Amino acid sequence: MARIWKEAFDSVKHGGLSDPLPDAVEPMRRNWTAPTLVSHDVVCVSVCSFTFRFYSRQQLQRLLIYYEQKIVPSSRQPESVWSLRGGDHTEAERWFERLPLFLREEPKRLKVVKAFRDALCMFPDQSKGWLL
Repeated sequence: MARIWKEAFDSVKHGGLSDPLPDAVEPMRRNWTAPTLVSHDVVCVSVCSFTFRFYSRQQLQRLLIYYEQKIVPSSRQPESVWSLRGGDHTEAERWFERLPLFLREEPKRLKVVKAFRDALCMFPDQSKGWLL
């Protein structure tokens, strides 16, 4: 059974970002600017002896799409695409492609997908906008 919880972002505890895309960086940037005005929560999902940290709903949705695929297509991308993420050949893989392979085994993959679907409700609905 998966354990899902939400905790306040702490730069010391949560360290650096694994995902440099703007949807993961922007909430943390707002929190660094005014931590008492704009709080930022991190959703943690512990499943199959592994704990995932999500900084945004879009980040969780990207990983859910990846784990919903039973057979993962090739992850090769042209240099023009991965050079936008840093330009170094060591950064050609996306962060979720470097996760442990035991999570891709069929029984565990199904548990991970179920846990991610349950974790989606932990994020506020983006369509409603900001509550004032």
